[in-house]
Amino acid sequence: MLSAEQVQFFRDNGYLKVPGALSSAEVKELRDATARLIESGPTPGMTPGERKDYQYGRVKGADKVLRRIENVIGKGEAFLRLLGHPVLLDAAAKIVGEQFVPTYDSCVIKMPGRGVEVPWHRDGGGPRMFFDDPQTGRRFPAVNFDFYLDESTEKTGALWVVPGSNKEVENRAPQLARAGQYAGVPGAMMVPMQPGDMLLHDVTLYHGSPETEDAPSIRRVIYYEFRDKRFIDAHHRVTAERPNPGNVPWTDDWIAARLALLQKALDTRRAAGLPVPFAQHPIEALRAAAREQTRVPQPGWDESA
Repeated sequence: MLSAEQVQFFRDNGYLKVPGALSSAEVKELRDATARLIESGPTPGMTPGERKDYQYGRVKGADKVLRRIENVIGKGEAFLRLLGHPVLLDAAAKIVGEQFVPTYDSCVIKMPGRGVEVPWHRDGGGPRMFFDDPQTGRRFPAVNFDFYLDESTEKTGALWVVPGSNKEVENRAPQLARAGQYAGVPGAMMVPMQPGDMLLHDVTLYHGSPETEDAPSIRRVIYYEFRDKRFIDAHHRVTAERPNPGNVPWTDDWIAARLALLQKALDTRRAAGLPVPFAQHPIEALRAAAREQTRVPQPGWDESA
């Protein structure tokens, strides 16, 4: 579980590495689950929205290489159980805020051989991807919790970050992406990871990973994003004072569906005899009964495309 020193390191630097967050058995289960998804790929029986979950990119010598699978929680119990993991939820409460809500889920992939580049970026474009409470001055960040299933090295396309860039007001990520450099970026550092490690990154942190050449193995990372309900209410809801939030509004129904997903994850872990940090969300107002639905795409996701 995170210490006060780790929490402060994250606030100062915008990222935090947590070695050994998952056991070898958990890593194997998630590897097997992702391998099945990669092997099957989009199938004719899927809806258009489900087929769109599989996203591809270009590399030198190939026009279509798998780079990402969206909405993985709805694609297998291993992903659902991970959402209720005690290490994840402890970190979410301490870093994101006590009123944490799971908001996005995906798997980022660098295939063996040539893996697709993820240029320097801030998730969501940045830089206003946080909420500063005007009464307390407390900052509520949007945070990705990244579970590494494979060794991540320079050869397999390890992530690069610019520590402290989560505090920059202007967004320099587009300029960095156009330059296409990693080691030469002032202050940038590569973050090697081992299977089972968890990396937390503030969505406003500059981060990216280069295209790989002759990568000896696959690199898979499960991404679960969380935001505090106070952040959501301030930035993603339609109110009298904010009739146009500047993006697709996050409805009560969508938030309830994501919270129901969390409850189902806790119930599923408990039924399997696995540890859970609590039986229900610690905040009573955010408790929701589990539903059968486990695929809950982001607001604005076009299921017919």
